[in-house]
Amino acid sequence: MATDGLGLRERHKHSTRRALEDAALELFARDGFDATTVEMIAAAANVSPRTFFRYFATKDDVLNPEREVRQAALRDEVRGLPGSLGDLEAAAAALGALCPAFEAERDRMQQRRAAAATSAALRGRVQDVVHSWQRTLLEALAERRGVDVGELEVQVAAATAIAVWQTAIVRWLAAPEASLADELAACFAATRR
Repeated sequence: MATDGLGLRERHKHSTRRALEDAALELFARDGFDATTVEMIAAAANVSPRTFFRYFATKDDVLNPEREVRQAALRDEVRGLPGSLGDLEAAAAALGALCPAFEAERDRMQQRRAAAATSAALRGRVQDVVHSWQRTLLEALAERRGVDVGELEVQVAAATAIAVWQTAIVRWLAAPEASLADELAACFAATRR
């Protein structure tokens, strides 16, 4: 999130939120997610636990701080696409439009994945987050076509697109020279072979 144009108070809030995220990710990587407490995160960020809870409901919320904003952007992208695109093409275009925001967070995404590897419970939470992305995409595709979310074609398109998205992210994080947009395009191209 860019801080340009924000007032002093908003910049301070953004700075505090980032400090909490940084502290949490560093502690998760060093000590493991399960062994890291909110008190430890707050102390590392030089704030109180109460301040932590002003920004995050739970410590695992630190791992997906922009999810709601990015999912809203995904819905908006899908809504703005021409009706001539098929469901999978629309999903590919909409997800592709999100790549720059994710590319700017590469290091943090790697830290989040490392944190998830330290906790079975957190890996389950990650699956819940992936499912929320699939549900968001499904609802947006269904709305775009004016059909029910129970329609098979939109269900398959949303599930396929999110699986492709996840594959592209894994491939991108493993290849420092790659761009997420290129990996995503290659993964979607593989679905057409």
